[in-house]
Amino acid sequence: MINPFVYIAAPFFNDAQTRRVETVKEILETKFFRYFSPKDESTFIPGVTPPEEIYQANVHALRKTELLVCITDDKDTGTIFEAGWCASHDIPIIYLWTTAKPGQKFNIMLAASGSVCKSYSQLEDALEDIQHTSAFIRKDWSEEATDYE
Repeated sequence: MINPFVYIAAPFFNDAQTRRVETVKEILETKFFRYFSPKDESTFIPGVTPPEEIYQANVHALRKTELLVCITDDKDTGTIFEAGWCASHDIPIIYLWTTAKPGQKFNIMLAASGSVCKSYSQLEDALEDIQHTSAFIRKDWSEEATDYE
């Protein structure tokens, strides 16, 4: 698992969300990871694209995925569906939570199913660990303790 194929699960419905996806893509490119981004690969056009087409394209990519980077900011239900799909198929998951506020709690089910990063630098550390060890080890990459709900 030196450079696994990565699926980027994330909302991309506003500028802040799109910037997060673009930052993750830049990090993956810098580290030479191949990736699939639904934002770029399977865009939904209301009234034109049937939902089944998006579902099939994304599930096809999920079947090839070796690592999920899941941006949990804004708690998008489609993103959580992708995380659940990967968890049920034993695909390693790195959750990226960049909008964490002091005292805010992270979902316990997500925390138990993957690693938690609260910054882009922590994401970089997690990806470098995968490259150096050729393995995925679930852990909380943040410097401060994470509380769960």
